[in-house]
Amino acid sequence: MNNVELAKKVEGYLKGSAAKAKKFEDLVAVTISLISDNNEDMYVTVRDGKILVDHYVYEDNNCAVEASAEIIDKMFSGELSFDKALADGSVLVKSGDPAKLKALECLVPSKKTVSKPAAKKTDDKKTAPVKTEEKKSTPAAKAEAPKTEEKKAAAPAAKVPAKGKGKKR
Repeated sequence: MNNVELAKKVEGYLKGSAAKAKKFEDLVAVTISLISDNNEDMYVTVRDGKILVDHYVYEDNNCAVEASAEIIDKMFSGELSFDKALADGSVLVKSGDPAKLKALECLVPSKKTVSKPAAKKTDDKKTAPVKTEEKKSTPAAKAEAPKTEEKKAAAPAAKVPAKGKGKKR
């Protein structure tokens, strides 16, 4: 994969992160040199709340890194954490502040598997009865319990016929 193709993919990954980019207070500009026979470059920048990705060198960058196109693709797709890529040497910092690269990770979409949301729905159903039980154990709920018993005690009295409406003797 060349720098033009990779820049388009990364831009696609970050497309839904415009709201997050608006929260950036400082310029974040990272130049990425791709390890390949062609020595291609690209950059990812957050500037004035906008995400810019292109297949050129960003001259006034905060950080310059070097990595393979596959590693960069995995990082921006959410398959590989930025910290892990830096720690294991998959991404080498050539100059600047690596924290600027790490700052971009919050723009990366989180990977969601089909099984995890299903588990959450099941868990929500399991927690609903627990919440109901907690309500019963509150002092207010205990105060209501005697009222229910009083109503039961009063109920048989209501079944007794009133004077003059019973069987004649």
